[in-house]
Amino acid sequence: MKKISFLFCFFLALGSFAQTNSDSIVSPIVAKKNEVKIDALNLISNGRLGISYERFLNTDFSVGITGMFLNKSSKKDDFATDDTRTLIDYQVIPYVRYALSKSAVNLYYVEAFSSINGGQYKELVTLNNGSADYVVTSVKDYNDVALGASVGYKFYIKESFVVDVTIGMGKNLFHADSPKTISRLGINLGYRF
Repeated sequence: MKKISFLFCFFLALGSFAQTNSDSIVSPIVAKKNEVKIDALNLISNGRLGISYERFLNTDFSVGITGMFLNKSSKKDDFATDDTRTLIDYQVIPYVRYALSKSAVNLYYVEAFSSINGGQYKELVTLNNGSADYVVTSVKDYNDVALGASVGYKFYIKESFVVDVTIGMGKNLFHADSPKTISRLGINLGYRF
């Protein structure tokens, strides 16, 4: 938690020192209002396919949605024996972003998001057979909704290709059988049109 708080403060501080673009000439990138991205980090590290669409409302605000789905066959066998507590099968993440810097080609942003997520969650449960206590691993299916916040940085190459780095955290709200927190980490590669 301390690392995430430190990273949040770091990105916030960098955003406050970011240079602004005060030219009166409007960049061609501002005329492009749509962006599609694939999350390379989660695809490589977790086998999750993450696809995002973002719509720019003006130079400061954008809205978007991300869908993430897990290739279950590659992870189910490992989940029973590894140290991972959560196996997220899917996430649907609508979000709103506010640009902290005014440059059209590189910017820092803050984001508020919600996450509709589901999958499997395992925890250790202590049971008693009448003569002694013993511990078993309990695996439960869950579906929940989380609210959270993120910070990020994105930059454009040739005014169309984008690299978008996001880090954040959310809290599941409704079910005790779901993980308490979810992370939002990604390195997205995409195209703006």
